[in-house]
Amino acid sequence: MRVLLDTNIIIYRENKKMTNYSIGHLFRWLDKLKYDKLIHPLTKKEIAEYQYADPAESMTLKLDAYQELKTQAPMAEHVTTFAKAADKNENDRVDMALLNEVYQGRVDLLITEDKRLRKKAETLGLGHKVFSINAFLSVVTNENPSLIEYKALAVRKILIGEINVRDSFFDSLRSAYAGFDTWFNSKCDEDAYICQDDTGQLLGFLYLKTESADENYSDITPIFRPQRRLKIGTFKVVATGFRLGERFIKIILDNAIERNVDEVYVTLFEDRAELETLATLLLRWGFEKYGMKNSTGETVLTKQMKHYLTELTPRQNFPNIVYNKQKFILPILPQYHTSLLPDSILRNENESDFLAKTPYRYALQKVYISFSPERNIKPGDIVVFYRNGVAGNAGHTAVLTSIAIVEEAIYGFTSKEDYMSHVQNRSVFTDVELEQFWRQHRGNQIVLKFIFVKSFAKRPILKFLWDNDIIAFPSGPRPFTRISDDQFNMILNEAQTDLSHYWR
Repeated sequence: MRVLLDTNIIIYRENKKMTNYSIGHLFRWLDKLKYDKLIHPLTKKEIAEYQYADPAESMTLKLDAYQELKTQAPMAEHVTTFAKAADKNENDRVDMALLNEVYQGRVDLLITEDKRLRKKAETLGLGHKVFSINAFLSVVTNENPSLIEYKALAVRKILIGEINVRDSFFDSLRSAYAGFDTWFNSKCDEDAYICQDDTGQLLGFLYLKTESADENYSDITPIFRPQRRLKIGTFKVVATGFRLGERFIKIILDNAIERNVDEVYVTLFEDRAELETLATLLLRWGFEKYGMKNSTGETVLTKQMKHYLTELTPRQNFPNIVYNKQKFILPILPQYHTSLLPDSILRNENESDFLAKTPYRYALQKVYISFSPERNIKPGDIVVFYRNGVAGNAGHTAVLTSIAIVEEAIYGFTSKEDYMSHVQNRSVFTDVELEQFWRQHRGNQIVLKFIFVKSFAKRPILKFLWDNDIIAFPSGPRPFTRISDDQFNMILNEAQTDLSHYWR
């Protein structure tokens, strides 16, 4: 496999002044998979002219570790036509030269942190061959679980005083914020959420602070109006391919609900790739650019917690949910249930069997695949997951486990590439299984992108559904079994689960 690396990847790798800690994971995987690491002659030229290198000459010498393309592919007609409309400067010309190598098949993949370049790739139909670091890691970890370095990634709450502030994980925060170590030590008796691999290496850190309506916000423009807020005090996640960022987003929003705040906010710099990636994640989940923190020049992002904004998607509104939507029961086989919904593990399941070595277990947005003819499913609809039971005793072993909302229902796929782009890495199925589904069902499948909301405190059994005429005896629910509001409320009552903080 020949992998072309964009200029920004080389700079992150070789320049000590740049801090993108995901780069180490990327190169370890490239080495494990024995992929050729290639650079374009134009990349070599760009790096020679790179004014922030340390110094430029030593950066150029380090390029000997990479294989330079010996020849450049002639520009394809389709790429040339696109370039005439899109190219505005020399950077655009370099972008098109790299994409042309992919288009012509001279290289298999291109890895770049440039969002504009990836957008161009999508326009040219090359989106499945041009990856960000995190997207590449997601694919290779999903396809090569036997090569994963660690057994599990555990997110847990811990006292800050138990964490080593001198850990290199915090170097980027230390360089960005004067007095970081002093601040960190002053919070020694407060809680934070961390993620470590099984060697103890830090991969994620999250500190949250509740602020009352009388907090002083004079340093923020426009000034905040008085409200109860949750501040994301410190948040850093290293890209590993496991969508840990989404796992931390779930923790942030769960805390916002538990602490009954009106708004969540964060201040961050946008001039470094690490924080740009974090900002993109937050914006994806409904944070909006609000203003500026005057003393530091940081951007302020906010998310409303008690209003459903109709101009936003269900994902951007989450965890705000509209009650007046269609409601369905979705059955799932036991062997897939806890892998897809790890927060809904049953008491009789061994937690060690579900230590996360696959990206979809951490993803907040997940995928359910069905061959049901049902097509009238809308964004924001509510689904209740049902874990199938033991044959012969389903009435007492099959249970309702959790609530989710529909982000998108997709069907009518016209190509395998389109289908795979929606289902890879967020579904419980292997690529081999997904390709088998395509051969057997093609565009007749329905791919449901959903967002996990909450596990039931108590698990209503199938017999409860029979006894209350929600499901006709002796059957179980079929995919997308519709239920009424009254039946849904009966299920919530039996499940002893309160969703009142979510309804808008």
